[in-house]
Amino acid sequence: VPVTETICVGGSASEFSVSYTKGLGTPSYQWYSNTVYSNTGGTPIFGAVSDTYQPVIFTSTGTYYYYVEVSLDGVGCTSSNSDVYEVEVVADPVIDSEPISTQSLCVGGTAIDLSVSISGGVASSMNYQWYSNTLNSNTGGDVIVGASASSYTPASNQEGTFYYYAVVRQSASDCSVVSSVSELKVIAI
Repeated sequence: VPVTETICVGGSASEFSVSYTKGLGTPSYQWYSNTVYSNTGGTPIFGAVSDTYQPVIFTSTGTYYYYVEVSLDGVGCTSSNSDVYEVEVVADPVIDSEPISTQSLCVGGTAIDLSVSISGGVASSMNYQWYSNTLNSNTGGDVIVGASASSYTPASNQEGTFYYYAVVRQSASDCSVVSSVSELKVIAI
């Protein structure tokens, strides 16, 4: 598990784990949260008493710190604190440029490219996926196979009204954003 991890609001950090060497006796564990980067002076987390700890879903931005105290019940053994586990929670990415809201063309015409640009979130690669929908909604659509770039040119070989949107994901937990819907009306010649 990385000692430092960056995720987005609504995301989940990787499970923390600790192991130890040396000492004598049966171990006991207590995980702590802290407001500063320190492995002392934290607040005990109720019920977090094993060698692993899964933080709750993070609902606000900020930097959160955790550590664990390992104690052995052997005679003369003292406790030891782990390094600090740091979780930085950033705001979700945002779309700076939405796809065109609507366009109309005749069957076989050339559609204007749909494109999105985003900023924020974490500094990681962007994964784009475009969807088509029969409804004017940016949920519940069908994946357009191969449409995995920041822009997409919709087909115009069939008459009807079609809706498109993009979902952009980053590698960190829950870092994603959904574009607005772009409507395409294809009219018979």
